[in-house]
Amino acid sequence: MTPDLNLPPISPSPPRNGPSSAAAGPSAVPLELLRPIAAATLAPGENAEARVVSSEARGGQFEVLLRLARAAGGTADISVASRQPLEPGSAVTVQALTPTRLLALINDARLSSQAPPVLTRLDPQLFPAGSVLQARVVESQPLADAQARFAILAKVLQGAAAGSVLSMESSRPAVPGSLLTATVDNRGALRVNSAQQQLHQLELMQGMRASLQNQLPAPAMLQVLDRLAGLPDLPSLLRTCMQQVLNHVATPEHLGSTGGVAQAIRQSGLFLEANLQQLQRALGGASPGSADGNGTNTNPAQGQLPPLSRVLPLLASLATPPGTEPLPGADFKASLITLLITLQQHLPPDASKALTLPPGPWQQALVVRPGMFPLPSRAVQAFNEAPDLGSLLRLTAALLSRIQHHQFQSLGQTQTFADGSSQTVWQLDLPLRDGQQFTQVQLRIQQDKPAPDRRQGEQAPQWEIRLAFNLDHLGPLQAIARLQRGRVSSEFWAEKPDTLQLLHRELGQLRDRLLTRGLEVGELSCHHGTPPEPQQAVQQRWIDEVT
Repeated sequence: MTPDLNLPPISPSPPRNGPSSAAAGPSAVPLELLRPIAAATLAPGENAEARVVSSEARGGQFEVLLRLARAAGGTADISVASRQPLEPGSAVTVQALTPTRLLALINDARLSSQAPPVLTRLDPQLFPAGSVLQARVVESQPLADAQARFAILAKVLQGAAAGSVLSMESSRPAVPGSLLTATVDNRGALRVNSAQQQLHQLELMQGMRASLQNQLPAPAMLQVLDRLAGLPDLPSLLRTCMQQVLNHVATPEHLGSTGGVAQAIRQSGLFLEANLQQLQRALGGASPGSADGNGTNTNPAQGQLPPLSRVLPLLASLATPPGTEPLPGADFKASLITLLITLQQHLPPDASKALTLPPGPWQQALVVRPGMFPLPSRAVQAFNEAPDLGSLLRLTAALLSRIQHHQFQSLGQTQTFADGSSQTVWQLDLPLRDGQQFTQVQLRIQQDKPAPDRRQGEQAPQWEIRLAFNLDHLGPLQAIARLQRGRVSSEFWAEKPDTLQLLHRELGQLRDRLLTRGLEVGELSCHHGTPPEPQQAVQQRWIDEVT
């Protein structure tokens, strides 16, 4: 990828202790020449040592006389305007940005405290790869000796290095006073996010925050739903909607086959909106000739779906048995939305005012970010003790929020890079019924496609699949499988020692079954505890506040 803002490469540095490390290094003062400097004295981009001869206040600024030490010998005096005073006799290092702009790096420790520190490179301790940086542009000037290059000074607004000034080069100008949002790449350069990207990230962040706070795993809702569905005096329409939701819950036998797993993923709710768009095209979308010269559809009835209140009940009724190809839109989320609408119709109007679950202390400790897997759970014992239609309404809304959060997680981690490589993530839950008990399997699928090679063309992608589930007799368990070019490796993480021993005993059988499928088997391992977070091509850190 080509960075938008260049700084020197990151150099190894010892670990720093505390935010005070942000102040390390010289301080920078922008200077403006009172008359253009001769290139023979100091060419743009060149540095020189100087000493402050005098500094006088004039017209709200300071007129400073600097005595430069020439590289070839001798000295040269130049007059500059500064926004802050410089103490006569102090030593500075001057860098020429343009024929009329200089940057003074103050070497005197007494004066360094008067100006913010300048950073000419990014310390990985303060700016880890993938982090998002926000800064306010202070200066932006074209470089005379480079075509379409600009020197930019920007003040960091947040983080441990807040208040420091970045000295950078860019291929595009920046307006002084404007807000700069950029992502740190693996080499310490900065990639600027466009306004559209920033708005997209902000909308995703807001959606992730709201859906995570209101979400609830499927087992709690399904336990209440199963108990209420057996009541004898339920309205027939409501009973039908309840049964449609239960029809989407898989069984261990269903997930024991390749086709069953594929169908459960397709109908998990993750793809509802995409499938609705597919359904719209299947029903006959607007034809190319149906728009006038202004782009207005001349046939309003063409290319439009009926109202969702009519479409969703139809789609929810299309839950298909294992082995049957489902129609687009026939999935778990559609059935939940239909149940939510039907519950609202059979409850007093006041019941709809409390769709969200009561807040709990667990919400205050949550950190909203892409890559969170598995999603946290929460206790809802009060709803299980005395279930009614009102509690089912709130639990259904909470389960819909969880599906939405998985969708936001998938969007937030899916990205395409400038070199042609891409990363695609699908994150979802698969509800599971084992006898009278309900549980779920959390699933995360990641596909990393390398950039196309001119010699070899398309490169084989790498797949990573993560499973997370919690069964009574096994406890919390996570499995990670990676596949590339027919070679598979796997690792298991268990929190119970008995489960870890069981996994060790079964590794040989797993290896044999993989070999019979024609796969090359790499390392198979078992570990105690929880695995590290998923590795992403660019681990994006989201700004958790609205600017």
